[in-house]
Amino acid sequence: SSISDQESSIVSEIDDSELYQLRSERLKKALRFISPEEKKLLLLKYQDEVPIKELAKLLEIGESAVKMRLKRAKVSLLEVYKKLE
Repeated sequence: SSISDQESSIVSEIDDSELYQLRSERLKKALRFISPEEKKLLLLKYQDEVPIKELAKLLEIGESAVKMRLKRAKVSLLEVYKKLE
């Protein structure tokens, strides 16, 4: 299993924070390509950790509508993120 040994040594040479940085740079780029509304919603939820109930009040829509918008925003973001590879 010399291949798996090689793989593990390569993986250990790359710092986790470096990998995370790469992903977050690409994520920042991807955020620029989705609508401002979707970006705002994702940042409020995942960066500022605003609960669904609060988001519903802020946006003056129902909680299920918030969840639906979050789902759509995540799908948009993932589509863009994958294209940026």
